[in-house]
Amino acid sequence: MFSGGISSSMIVGLYKLLVPTSLENLNWHIRIFSMVCYLSSSFLLIQQLISTSALRLLALAILTTSGFQFIQPSSELIAGSFLTMFLVATINRWPLLLASFFLAMFGLAKVEMLVASIVMAGFWWLWERRRGNPQALLTILLTGAWLGLLLLPGFFIQGANINEMDRSMVAFIFTYAELFSPHQFISSTQSIDEVSVQLQTGKFLGAHSVLQFIAQHPSHYVDYLALSFFKGLGQLLYSLKFMILPMTLILGFRAKRFRPLMVLLLVASVLTLLPAWMFSYVRVRYLVKLFPAFIALTISGCEELEPSLPWIGKILWASGIGTILWQLKYFDDMWMFSHWH
Repeated sequence: MFSGGISSSMIVGLYKLLVPTSLENLNWHIRIFSMVCYLSSSFLLIQQLISTSALRLLALAILTTSGFQFIQPSSELIAGSFLTMFLVATINRWPLLLASFFLAMFGLAKVEMLVASIVMAGFWWLWERRRGNPQALLTILLTGAWLGLLLLPGFFIQGANINEMDRSMVAFIFTYAELFSPHQFISSTQSIDEVSVQLQTGKFLGAHSVLQFIAQHPSHYVDYLALSFFKGLGQLLYSLKFMILPMTLILGFRAKRFRPLMVLLLVASVLTLLPAWMFSYVRVRYLVKLFPAFIALTISGCEELEPSLPWIGKILWASGIGTILWQLKYFDDMWMFSHWH
Protein backbone atom coordinates (compact mmCIF):
# COMPACT_ATOMS: atom_id res chain seq x y z
CA MET A 1 0.00 0.00 0.00
CA PHE A 2 3.05 2.25 -0.14
CA SER A 3 3.78 4.18 -3.32
CA GLY A 4 6.99 5.91 -2.32
CA GLY A 5 9.22 3.46 -4.13
CA ILE A 6 12.36 1.67 -2.98
CA SER A 7 15.02 4.03 -4.33
CA SER A 8 13.05 7.11 -3.24
CA SER A 9 12.78 5.74 0.29
CA MET A 10 16.48 4.89 0.34
CA ILE A 11 17.45 8.40 -0.72
CA VAL A 12 15.20 9.97 1.93
CA GLY A 13 16.52 7.58 4.58
CA LEU A 14 20.14 8.41 3.78
CA TYR A 15 19.32 12.12 3.77
CA LYS A 16 17.82 11.88 7.27
CA LEU A 17 20.92 10.06 8.51
CA LEU A 18 23.19 12.85 7.28
CA VAL A 19 21.09 16.00 7.77
CA PRO A 20 19.33 16.88 11.07
CA THR A 21 15.59 17.16 10.49
CA SER A 22 12.36 17.15 12.47
CA LEU A 23 8.80 16.12 11.73
CA GLU A 24 7.93 19.79 11.22
CA ASN A 25 10.54 20.50 8.55
CA LEU A 26 11.25 17.07 7.03
CA ASN A 27 8.82 17.48 4.13
CA TRP A 28 10.40 20.81 3.19
CA HIS A 29 13.89 19.32 3.37
CA ILE A 30 12.96 16.52 0.98
CA ARG A 31 11.08 18.82 -1.39
CA ILE A 32 14.07 21.18 -1.62
CA PHE A 33 16.54 18.29 -1.96
CA SER A 34 14.44 16.66 -4.71
CA MET A 35 14.11 19.99 -6.53
CA VAL A 36 17.89 20.51 -6.48
CA CYS A 37 18.49 16.98 -7.82
CA TYR A 38 15.86 17.46 -10.54
CA LEU A 39 17.15 20.83 -11.76
CA SER A 40 20.84 19.88 -11.46
CA SER A 41 20.46 16.69 -13.49
CA SER A 42 18.39 18.61 -16.05
CA PHE A 43 21.16 21.21 -16.36
CA LEU A 44 23.74 18.48 -17.01
CA LEU A 45 21.60 16.95 -19.77
CA ILE A 46 20.93 20.33 -21.38
CA GLN A 47 24.63 21.19 -21.28
CA GLN A 48 25.45 17.86 -22.91
CA LEU A 49 22.85 17.90 -25.69
CA ILE A 50 22.56 21.58 -26.62
CA SER A 51 25.55 23.49 -28.02
CA THR A 52 24.25 27.06 -28.32
CA SER A 53 24.20 29.19 -25.17
CA ALA A 54 20.97 30.96 -26.16
CA LEU A 55 19.19 27.64 -26.66
CA ARG A 56 20.54 26.34 -23.37
CA LEU A 57 19.04 29.36 -21.64
CA LEU A 58 15.75 28.75 -23.44
CA ALA A 59 15.68 25.14 -22.23
CA LEU A 60 16.47 26.15 -18.65
CA ALA A 61 13.82 28.88 -18.72
CA ILE A 62 11.20 26.38 -19.92
CA LEU A 63 12.13 23.93 -17.18
CA THR A 64 12.25 26.40 -14.31
CA THR A 65 9.04 28.26 -15.21
CA SER A 66 7.13 24.97 -15.52
CA GLY A 67 6.84 24.71 -11.74
CA PHE A 68 7.41 20.97 -12.05
CA GLN A 69 10.23 21.21 -9.52
CA PHE A 70 7.56 21.73 -6.84
CA ILE A 71 5.53 18.61 -7.68
CA GLN A 72 4.58 16.24 -4.89
CA PRO A 73 5.16 13.43 -4.08
CA SER A 74 8.89 14.00 -4.41
CA SER A 75 9.35 10.44 -5.67
CA GLU A 76 8.36 11.78 -9.12
CA LEU A 77 11.25 14.27 -9.04
CA ILE A 78 13.68 11.63 -7.77
CA ALA A 79 12.61 9.29 -10.56
CA GLY A 80 13.11 12.06 -13.11
CA SER A 81 16.56 12.81 -11.72
CA PHE A 82 17.68 9.19 -12.08
CA LEU A 83 16.25 8.92 -15.61
CA THR A 84 18.02 12.12 -16.65
CA MET A 85 21.31 11.01 -15.08
CA PHE A 86 21.05 7.68 -16.90
CA LEU A 87 20.80 9.55 -20.22
CA VAL A 88 23.76 11.75 -19.25
CA ALA A 89 25.77 8.64 -18.35
CA THR A 90 25.03 6.86 -21.63
CA ILE A 91 25.92 9.93 -23.71
CA ASN A 92 29.24 10.42 -21.91
CA ARG A 93 29.94 6.68 -21.80
CA TRP A 94 30.42 6.67 -18.08
CA PRO A 95 31.26 3.26 -16.54
CA LEU A 96 28.47 0.78 -17.14
CA LEU A 97 28.33 0.03 -13.43
CA LEU A 98 27.32 3.64 -12.71
CA ALA A 99 24.94 4.05 -15.66
CA SER A 100 23.15 0.79 -14.82
CA PHE A 101 22.82 1.97 -11.21
CA PHE A 102 20.98 5.11 -12.38
CA LEU A 103 18.68 3.00 -14.56
CA ALA A 104 17.91 0.55 -11.75
CA MET A 105 17.23 3.38 -9.31
CA PHE A 106 14.84 4.90 -11.85
CA GLY A 107 13.07 1.56 -12.21
CA LEU A 108 12.58 1.25 -8.45
CA ALA A 109 11.56 4.86 -7.81
CA LYS A 110 7.90 3.84 -8.31
CA VAL A 111 6.44 0.42 -9.00
CA GLU A 112 5.11 1.23 -12.48
CA MET A 113 8.62 2.06 -13.74
CA LEU A 114 10.18 -1.35 -13.15
CA VAL A 115 9.14 -2.84 -16.51
CA ALA A 116 10.24 0.36 -18.28
CA SER A 117 13.75 0.11 -16.81
CA ILE A 118 14.11 -3.54 -17.88
CA VAL A 119 13.00 -2.84 -21.46
CA MET A 120 15.25 0.25 -21.56
CA ALA A 121 18.17 -1.94 -20.46
CA GLY A 122 17.46 -4.21 -23.45
CA PHE A 123 17.50 -1.30 -25.88
CA TRP A 124 20.62 0.09 -24.20
CA TRP A 125 22.33 -3.25 -24.83
CA LEU A 126 21.45 -3.07 -28.55
CA TRP A 127 22.67 0.51 -28.72
CA GLU A 128 26.01 -0.28 -27.04
CA ARG A 129 26.48 -3.29 -29.32
CA ARG A 130 25.96 -1.08 -32.38
CA ARG A 131 28.50 1.36 -30.97
CA GLY A 132 30.99 -1.51 -30.90
CA ASN A 133 31.22 -1.89 -27.14
CA PRO A 134 32.57 -5.42 -26.40
CA GLN A 135 31.00 -5.22 -22.93
CA ALA A 136 27.51 -4.40 -24.24
CA LEU A 137 25.91 -7.41 -22.56
CA LEU A 138 26.89 -5.99 -19.17
CA THR A 139 24.22 -3.32 -19.60
CA ILE A 140 21.49 -5.91 -19.01
CA LEU A 141 23.43 -8.00 -16.49
CA LEU A 142 24.44 -5.05 -14.33
CA THR A 143 20.98 -3.49 -14.41
CA GLY A 144 19.46 -6.82 -13.36
CA ALA A 145 22.08 -7.20 -10.63
CA TRP A 146 21.35 -3.74 -9.22
CA LEU A 147 17.59 -4.40 -9.30
CA GLY A 148 18.07 -7.70 -7.47
CA LEU A 149 20.43 -6.20 -4.91
CA LEU A 150 18.09 -3.31 -4.13
CA LEU A 151 15.02 -5.55 -3.96
CA LEU A 152 16.63 -8.22 -1.79
CA PRO A 153 16.37 -6.43 1.59
CA GLY A 154 12.64 -5.91 1.02
CA PHE A 155 12.04 -9.64 0.66
CA PHE A 156 13.76 -10.28 3.98
CA ILE A 157 11.94 -7.49 5.82
CA GLN A 158 8.48 -7.48 4.21
CA GLY A 159 8.30 -10.88 2.49
CA ALA A 160 7.22 -11.55 -1.07
CA ASN A 161 3.42 -11.33 -0.91
CA ILE A 162 2.62 -9.20 -3.95
CA ASN A 163 -1.04 -8.84 -2.94
CA GLU A 164 -0.07 -6.91 0.17
CA MET A 165 1.78 -4.36 -1.95
CA ASP A 166 -0.85 -3.97 -4.68
CA ARG A 167 -2.30 -0.45 -4.81
CA SER A 168 -3.90 -0.80 -8.25
CA MET A 169 -7.44 -1.51 -6.98
CA VAL A 170 -7.38 1.40 -4.52
CA ALA A 171 -6.12 3.79 -7.20
CA PHE A 172 -8.60 2.43 -9.75
CA ILE A 173 -11.70 2.84 -7.57
CA PHE A 174 -10.74 6.37 -6.53
CA THR A 175 -10.01 7.42 -10.12
CA TYR A 176 -13.23 5.77 -11.36
CA ALA A 177 -15.19 7.90 -8.90
CA GLU A 178 -13.17 11.02 -9.77
CA LEU A 179 -13.74 10.61 -13.52
CA PHE A 180 -17.42 9.68 -13.55
CA SER A 181 -18.82 11.77 -10.68
CA PRO A 182 -18.78 15.09 -12.62
CA HIS A 183 -20.80 13.49 -15.44
CA GLN A 184 -23.84 12.55 -13.33
CA PHE A 185 -27.09 14.31 -14.19
CA ILE A 186 -27.97 14.69 -10.50
CA SER A 187 -25.24 16.57 -8.68
CA SER A 188 -24.03 15.18 -5.37
CA THR A 189 -22.49 16.84 -2.34
CA GLN A 190 -20.58 13.68 -1.50
CA SER A 191 -16.81 13.75 -1.60
CA ILE A 192 -14.82 11.49 -3.91
CA ASP A 193 -13.82 9.42 -0.88
CA GLU A 194 -17.47 8.83 0.01
CA VAL A 195 -18.32 7.89 -3.58
CA SER A 196 -15.36 5.46 -3.58
CA VAL A 197 -16.74 3.71 -0.49
CA GLN A 198 -20.13 3.39 -2.18
CA LEU A 199 -18.51 1.86 -5.25
CA GLN A 200 -16.70 -0.69 -3.09
CA THR A 201 -19.99 -1.85 -1.61
CA GLY A 202 -21.93 -1.54 -4.87
CA LYS A 203 -20.64 -1.88 -8.41
CA PHE A 204 -17.21 -3.11 -7.25
CA LEU A 205 -18.60 -5.64 -4.77
CA GLY A 206 -16.92 -9.01 -5.25
CA ALA A 207 -14.04 -7.60 -7.30
CA HIS A 208 -10.82 -7.84 -5.32
CA SER A 209 -8.55 -6.77 -8.19
CA VAL A 210 -8.74 -4.68 -11.34
CA LEU A 211 -8.59 -7.85 -13.44
CA GLN A 212 -11.65 -9.23 -11.64
CA PHE A 213 -13.53 -5.99 -12.27
CA ILE A 214 -12.61 -6.11 -15.98
CA ALA A 215 -13.85 -9.70 -16.20
CA GLN A 216 -17.13 -8.84 -14.44
CA HIS A 217 -17.78 -5.49 -16.16
CA PRO A 218 -15.86 -5.33 -19.48
CA SER A 219 -18.13 -2.64 -21.00
CA HIS A 220 -17.71 -0.41 -17.93
CA TYR A 221 -13.94 -0.78 -18.19
CA VAL A 222 -13.98 0.22 -21.87
CA ASP A 223 -15.97 3.34 -20.93
CA TYR A 224 -13.42 4.04 -18.21
CA LEU A 225 -10.48 3.68 -20.64
CA ALA A 226 -12.08 6.11 -23.08
CA LEU A 227 -12.70 8.75 -20.42
CA SER A 228 -9.27 8.17 -18.90
CA PHE A 229 -7.62 8.60 -22.31
CA PHE A 230 -9.16 11.98 -23.06
CA LYS A 231 -8.65 13.20 -19.50
CA GLY A 232 -4.97 12.24 -19.79
CA LEU A 233 -4.70 13.82 -23.24
CA GLY A 234 -5.70 17.16 -21.74
CA GLN A 235 -3.07 16.73 -19.01
CA LEU A 236 -0.46 15.93 -21.68
CA LEU A 237 -1.25 19.11 -23.61
CA TYR A 238 -1.23 21.14 -20.40
CA SER A 239 2.21 19.73 -19.49
CA LEU A 240 4.05 20.01 -22.81
CA LYS A 241 2.18 23.05 -24.15
CA PHE A 242 3.54 24.58 -27.37
CA MET A 243 6.71 22.45 -27.27
CA ILE A 244 4.70 19.61 -28.80
CA LEU A 245 4.99 21.40 -32.17
CA PRO A 246 8.82 21.44 -32.48
CA MET A 247 8.99 17.84 -31.18
CA THR A 248 6.55 16.78 -33.90
CA LEU A 249 8.71 18.56 -36.48
CA ILE A 250 11.97 16.89 -35.49
CA LEU A 251 10.26 13.49 -35.54
CA GLY A 252 8.81 14.26 -38.96
CA PHE A 253 12.14 15.37 -40.39
CA ARG A 254 13.98 12.59 -38.54
CA ALA A 255 16.73 14.37 -36.72
CA LYS A 256 19.46 11.73 -36.53
CA ARG A 257 21.98 13.01 -34.01
CA PHE A 258 20.23 11.74 -30.89
CA ARG A 259 17.79 9.20 -32.36
CA PRO A 260 18.73 6.41 -29.89
CA LEU A 261 17.99 8.77 -26.99
CA MET A 262 14.62 9.60 -28.53
CA VAL A 263 13.81 5.89 -28.73
CA LEU A 264 14.83 5.48 -25.07
CA LEU A 265 12.58 8.40 -24.15
CA LEU A 266 9.72 6.90 -26.15
CA VAL A 267 10.13 3.54 -24.39
CA ALA A 268 10.21 5.24 -20.99
CA SER A 269 7.15 7.33 -21.88
CA VAL A 270 4.99 4.46 -23.14
CA LEU A 271 5.86 1.98 -20.41
CA THR A 272 5.45 4.45 -17.53
CA LEU A 273 2.31 6.19 -18.84
CA LEU A 274 0.47 3.06 -20.02
CA PRO A 275 -0.14 1.78 -16.45
CA ALA A 276 -1.43 5.23 -15.54
CA TRP A 277 -3.95 5.06 -18.37
CA MET A 278 -5.09 1.53 -17.45
CA PHE A 279 -5.50 2.08 -13.69
CA SER A 280 -5.75 5.84 -13.26
CA TYR A 281 -5.18 8.57 -15.85
CA VAL A 282 -2.11 10.46 -17.00
CA ARG A 283 -1.64 13.30 -14.55
CA VAL A 284 0.83 16.17 -14.81
CA ARG A 285 3.07 14.64 -12.14
CA TYR A 286 3.48 11.44 -14.19
CA LEU A 287 5.00 13.52 -17.00
CA VAL A 288 7.43 15.41 -14.76
CA LYS A 289 10.10 12.72 -14.88
CA LEU A 290 10.08 12.78 -18.71
CA PHE A 291 9.97 16.56 -19.13
CA PRO A 292 13.72 17.42 -18.91
CA ALA A 293 14.64 14.80 -21.54
CA PHE A 294 11.71 15.89 -23.71
CA ILE A 295 12.77 19.56 -23.67
CA ALA A 296 16.50 18.85 -24.12
CA LEU A 297 15.97 16.43 -27.02
CA THR A 298 13.41 18.70 -28.71
CA ILE A 299 15.71 21.73 -28.65
CA SER A 300 18.81 19.74 -29.63
CA GLY A 301 16.90 18.21 -32.56
CA CYS A 302 15.83 21.63 -33.79
CA GLU A 303 19.41 22.85 -33.36
CA GLU A 304 20.58 20.00 -35.60
CA LEU A 305 17.99 20.71 -38.32
CA GLU A 306 18.22 24.51 -38.31
CA PRO A 307 21.20 24.83 -40.74
CA SER A 308 19.20 23.03 -43.46
CA LEU A 309 15.76 24.24 -42.29
CA PRO A 310 16.17 27.82 -40.99
CA TRP A 311 12.45 28.24 -40.33
CA ILE A 312 12.47 25.49 -37.71
CA GLY A 313 14.51 27.71 -35.41
CA LYS A 314 11.84 30.44 -35.57
CA ILE A 315 9.13 27.92 -34.71
CA LEU A 316 11.24 26.65 -31.80
CA TRP A 317 11.71 30.13 -30.33
CA ALA A 318 8.06 31.03 -30.81
CA SER A 319 6.98 27.76 -29.17
CA GLY A 320 9.50 28.14 -26.36
CA ILE A 321 8.59 31.74 -25.50
CA GLY A 322 4.87 30.93 -25.75
CA THR A 323 5.38 27.98 -23.38
CA ILE A 324 7.30 30.16 -20.89
CA LEU A 325 4.53 32.80 -20.87
CA TRP A 326 1.87 30.11 -20.44
CA GLN A 327 3.79 28.57 -17.56
CA LEU A 328 4.35 31.90 -15.84
CA LYS A 329 0.60 32.51 -15.88
CA TYR A 330 -0.01 29.28 -13.92
CA PHE A 331 3.23 29.26 -11.92
CA ASP A 332 1.52 30.10 -8.60
CA ASP A 333 -1.07 27.40 -9.25
CA MET A 334 1.68 24.79 -9.72
CA TRP A 335 3.30 25.89 -6.48
CA MET A 336 0.19 26.02 -4.30
CA PHE A 337 -1.51 22.87 -5.64
CA SER A 338 1.56 20.79 -6.51
CA HIS A 339 0.17 17.70 -4.79
CA TRP A 340 -3.02 17.65 -6.87
CA HIS A 341 -1.61 17.99 -10.39
